[in-house]
Amino acid sequence: MKVVTAEEMRELDELTVRDFGLDSRILMERAGLSVVLAMEEELGDLSKKSFLVVCGSGNNGGDGLVVARNLLGVAKGVLVVSLGKSKTPDCEYNFQLYRKYGGTVTEEFDETLLRDFDAVVDAIFGTGLKGEVKGEHARVIETLNRSGKFIVSVDIPSGVDASTGKILGTAVKASMTVTFGFPKVGHLIFPGRELTGKLKVANIGHPLVLSSKIRREIITKESVASLLPQRPRDSHKGTYGKVLVIGGSRRYSGAPVLSAMAVLKVGGGLSAIITPYPQNLVATTKYPELVSIPVITSEGFFTEESVADVLKVAENFDVIVLGPGLGDDERTKRFVREIVPKIEKPLLLDADGLNALSGFTSILRQRKHPTVLTPHPGEMARLVGKKVEDVKYNYVLAEDFARESGCVLVLKSATTIVTDGERTYFNVTGNTGLSKAGSGDVLAGMIAGFMAQGLAPVDAARVGVFLHGLVAEEYEDDESGFTPSELLKRVPRAIRGLRTWT
Repeated sequence: MKVVTAEEMRELDELTVRDFGLDSRILMERAGLSVVLAMEEELGDLSKKSFLVVCGSGNNGGDGLVVARNLLGVAKGVLVVSLGKSKTPDCEYNFQLYRKYGGTVTEEFDETLLRDFDAVVDAIFGTGLKGEVKGEHARVIETLNRSGKFIVSVDIPSGVDASTGKILGTAVKASMTVTFGFPKVGHLIFPGRELTGKLKVANIGHPLVLSSKIRREIITKESVASLLPQRPRDSHKGTYGKVLVIGGSRRYSGAPVLSAMAVLKVGGGLSAIITPYPQNLVATTKYPELVSIPVITSEGFFTEESVADVLKVAENFDVIVLGPGLGDDERTKRFVREIVPKIEKPLLLDADGLNALSGFTSILRQRKHPTVLTPHPGEMARLVGKKVEDVKYNYVLAEDFARESGCVLVLKSATTIVTDGERTYFNVTGNTGLSKAGSGDVLAGMIAGFMAQGLAPVDAARVGVFLHGLVAEEYEDDESGFTPSELLKRVPRAIRGLRTWT
């Protein structure tokens, strides 16, 4: 499913009207009707409910007036609160039409009004909002949020930036949002995602041909199911690829084990770890199906002296993972910076493998083979020399970095962003059960495992992040107790569910 920014949606509306001759009032009529239909689907018989429709003076308010008009004679009661004097032409048209239909309007919002209504329609501000919400509009929004009423937002919760998900001063917390044409980025990125509530997308008549240039999408179950690698009966372990995880240290012995097991859990044919001795024994003691290759080091972590030995081992594998559990010793960082451009295989960099490249990201451009980076916001901030708050959910920055570095970037968070700089994908599966040390190590192995089975790096990342989140959502107990080991255990079950999903 395609995703648009506020500017892209404005352009789609303009092209629909200008180049395809569809009147803007028809688009507005369809938008308002779609909200009524969505409310009927969600709330049931509308004749038993009364609605307070709060409208601004822009086109979002016009959508709300269409909603109000179509509720007349259907709902138990309807009242429009009209905020703002100077209305857009289409808003003014629908305001007068609502009045002609016998609709009731007040220009004074009072908290006591809410007592007489079962639900509220929020049509104050739409996707074109610029600048902070202040004054009376802010007071109205804050009152609505305190009311405890079921709130339906038209297109986007008023006060949410449709392109960033940020709150512009204050914003409505909707129970449900009905948006038009395509989801907006602000519906998917927190805090906007939290304020959106249940999201419904209505087709109001934008020509399908206009969507061909949209380069951002939501990762869906349907798309992931179609990408899963096939499992031919006449196959062997080489069919499904071999992955080498370079990681571990005397401080962190478990991280590479989680990554390596994840490779097998998503269907990889062979998974191996190369790690300082005796940390390699951790893997073989618990998971004999893993190949564990020891590296003799003086202090239990990789150094520049390890580069030649590791490269020789890497020659025998299809995909390399570098980073889980490496630690932050300066000699290990030099090891990473030296080996990254020399690995002549597809490479996934995670955790300390990423941290070692802080200030040295130009190394990535030296690589001649596919590279995937899987940073969380803190790691990404270190990579680009910015604050975490300037990096988190910054899909434009992620796109620019991926394009300039020639990599696939997986910017992990509650909404994960996958991009190769040309196409961008938003993943919304998952829950707080993944907020555990080790979850990222599992994800790194899952993505590498799909790469080893032949998926293009960006597709492997799409499938990996979706499946990673899906497993957490399907956990049968409270998500707070979900662990990376349980994540590993449940991956095959989730894959089977995707294979049989129609």
